[in-house]
Amino acid sequence: MKSLRRTLPLFALSLLSAYALPLRAQSAPAAGSSSAAPAGSAAPDAAHSVPVFSSRTQLVMIPVVVTRDGKHVTGLKSEDFRVEEHGKPRTPTVFEEVASVAPETKTRAALPASGHSNFTFGNTDSWRVTLVLMDTLNTPVLRQEAARREMIRYLGKNLRRGEPTALLGLSGSGLRQLYPLTQDTSVLIAALQKLHGVSGADENNENSAQLTGDMTASLDNNSVSQSADIISQFLQDSEATMAAFQQRNSIRTTLAALKQIAQAYAAIPGRKTLLWASGGVPFTIDDPQSFERLGTDMQQRYEETWRALSAAGIAVYPVDVNGLKGISGSNSFLDVERRSGANIPSSRGAAAKPMSIQYDKDAERQETLRSIAAATGGIPCINNNDLAHCFEHAVDDSRQYYMLGYYLPADDQKPGWRKLKVKVNAPGAHVQARDGFYLSAPQQETPQTVQHELTEALSSPVEFTGVRVNVREATVPSGIVPEPGKLHREFAVGMPARTLTMNEPGNFVDVTVIALALDARGNNRGQGDNRVSGSLKPETAGLLQRSGMAIGVGVDLAPGSYEMRFAVRDNLNGAIGTVVFPIDVK
Repeated sequence: MKSLRRTLPLFALSLLSAYALPLRAQSAPAAGSSSAAPAGSAAPDAAHSVPVFSSRTQLVMIPVVVTRDGKHVTGLKSEDFRVEEHGKPRTPTVFEEVASVAPETKTRAALPASGHSNFTFGNTDSWRVTLVLMDTLNTPVLRQEAARREMIRYLGKNLRRGEPTALLGLSGSGLRQLYPLTQDTSVLIAALQKLHGVSGADENNENSAQLTGDMTASLDNNSVSQSADIISQFLQDSEATMAAFQQRNSIRTTLAALKQIAQAYAAIPGRKTLLWASGGVPFTIDDPQSFERLGTDMQQRYEETWRALSAAGIAVYPVDVNGLKGISGSNSFLDVERRSGANIPSSRGAAAKPMSIQYDKDAERQETLRSIAAATGGIPCINNNDLAHCFEHAVDDSRQYYMLGYYLPADDQKPGWRKLKVKVNAPGAHVQARDGFYLSAPQQETPQTVQHELTEALSSPVEFTGVRVNVREATVPSGIVPEPGKLHREFAVGMPARTLTMNEPGNFVDVTVIALALDARGNNRGQGDNRVSGSLKPETAGLLQRSGMAIGVGVDLAPGSYEMRFAVRDNLNGAIGTVVFPIDVK
């Protein structure tokens, strides 16, 4: 993987209209596309309609950190825990005590001899992963520098050797991958040193408000006419409209970034730590209805984001880079107050007023940081100038924890926010677990939703790991005639054993592969696709489970340098994996 990713421009995404794929099976690849088969085997043997299930099973997974006097409590059993959902007892049917390991202490996965992959290590054990998100979108520019210095200080002195860490950035243009997972902290420090501050969304709003105030003051001083009053009111209304638009955009951008992070690291087993250095975000967690006045698409984005974070096992540790401010009298090294969603200011039951999206910027944003941490099982670092100490505390939580899980009853599937409470039978112990989860309504898959998901995956600055993928150049099949002036390039897109979903009866599989080639300016210069959908004979299904599947896809390209982007979608569960790498065509 490269240290920097370029986001696919919108004009290059128009080609995806061709991928509004019908949800039907095809027994063989479409004409003109390449072959597909389990490694060393034949393609699916017969065409069948994609199975549709009338019921679903919801497995709720809860990573739980148990400490006493700052040290992890080990050796607890399943019966030592009590889980309540909305006050109702839930019996864990999944239980595991996890001691995460650093990669050098575990066996490296058997990887292909060549090619490009979206995974590095095997998935037998849980291993510690720290994700660092430097948020310039929601942070004043003067505080960005302080956060950068503290993160450099932490990486230089406190990070234990051998723990993979990735560095990400969030700005008005969206998520950026500043450096992928690495065990070399020196390269992360170098990347941070090159990071420059930019004006946050609030500062842009304040600058605009100041300009409007100056203009209206000038009108008041020089004219008392009715026309001047009308102009003054117009300017104030315009400013309110612009502030509301910028806030909506900030929320959308932040939610999209969190979802992309979740999808990028979902395949890594275990609990992941997300250190989010931010000045605070302008939205609440437990009340999706509050998003209705921010745009018709906001609630769907909200649901998708929290579903992705939950599935990926990411615990968010928001770090308030504003330092000591807000609540007086708080001198603790770490603010660990765990407030329930009921204490978070909400618009529930209140009449929505157009453009009235204003918050108490200090108190509200600190409450939001607390609620984000509580909803994901992290702890906020608020009212503290020793940010490096906060970072170290957050990373330590993922070293030892318990994984609890239970299935929701079939007659209890009402969508909405579910409050969680985890108790433990261990005197003097402190329990840290997420205090709720969002249960979304069943999603109806359509060609449009599939197209939307693939567009997001191909345009993301981070590689998705929902499907583990390895891509290598392959021999061009005989009989391929490329377009005039172009050369044909063939790629083998491999998925390891037990990566794809196989439904029974009939050993049904359904996989879509898309390949894009972008030039240096991000323009689309070629694409290919392939879909394999059908049932496998028992011997073929066994081979796929042992050896995985390889799908071929070809692209015609003129001589030049390109960035290849591949997306693989398991259509039976909606998981997506992506791989990005450069090639030269000569």
